[in-house]
Amino acid sequence: MSVTQLIYRSRKNTLPPNGIFAIQDQARRNNAERDLTGVLLFNRDYFLQCLEGDAEQVTRTFRTISDDPRHREVALIAVGDVAERCFPDWSMGLVDSTSPDLRVALRDVLPGYEFTPEALDATTATTLMQRMRTLSYTR
Repeated sequence: MSVTQLIYRSRKNTLPPNGIFAIQDQARRNNAERDLTGVLLFNRDYFLQCLEGDAEQVTRTFRTISDDPRHREVALIAVGDVAERCFPDWSMGLVDSTSPDLRVALRDVLPGYEFTPEALDATTATTLMQRMRTLSYTR
């Protein structure tokens, strides 16, 4: 059985202190109910997220995110079916772009690369997400 994987980026609107953790907590609850998994990378300006699961649930969740005022300039990077989930145990992992582990993953994907999601193409974003499987996540 195939799984739909969707990767998008967005710019963050202003968040309150610890607002990123509120997003993660909400995503974990919602994703568990919908049998979705994934990871969210973030920095001061951007989100980069991978969602995995049933095509209808992934699409519905992406639409909700697109309408969420915490996000702006939402852009779909890649969507397609994959043989298995990259993050089967992560209802929603969270990785800060300053994480040393992420820096290593970025160097593995593109030497000298900085976390600038607006520059990612589908192939690079997918490769980065596959590499993310080995990282620790926040909380």
